[in-house]
Amino acid sequence: MIYHINRATLKATATPEQIEVALESWRNQGRSNPAVKSFVVGRDHGGDFEYSAVFAVEDLDGLFAYLTHPSTYESDRIGLHLAERLDIFDISDDDDPELSSKIQELHRRRNEHNPEVAAMIAEVPTFVGAGLED
Repeated sequence: MIYHINRATLKATATPEQIEVALESWRNQGRSNPAVKSFVVGRDHGGDFEYSAVFAVEDLDGLFAYLTHPSTYESDRIGLHLAERLDIFDISDDDDPELSSKIQELHRRRNEHNPEVAAMIAEVPTFVGAGLED
């Protein structure tokens, strides 16, 4: 399994309505994307972030299907401009020593296929995650 994790702190200018639309968009990703096996969206407790979402997918094919699904791109469009700080990472129980580079490549390909989204990610004031060139 691969667990794709998004942790976000939003800009002070984000309204309660914008926040709820963004959270609902994350929830829609979990409900509408057949690659997602389970998910949770909500407040981030015990860390330096306000909100988080975790999406479980079976394998690399599932991760790429998740990353390129229309609902994921819709969440990007709705929420990236609201983020002050965003960390995106993946956790897996797969012992493949090349898994990290394979996951990085999927994120890179996703951003290459959709440069508009990559540009929105690049505009997040503090972003840590896979797929963007240094």
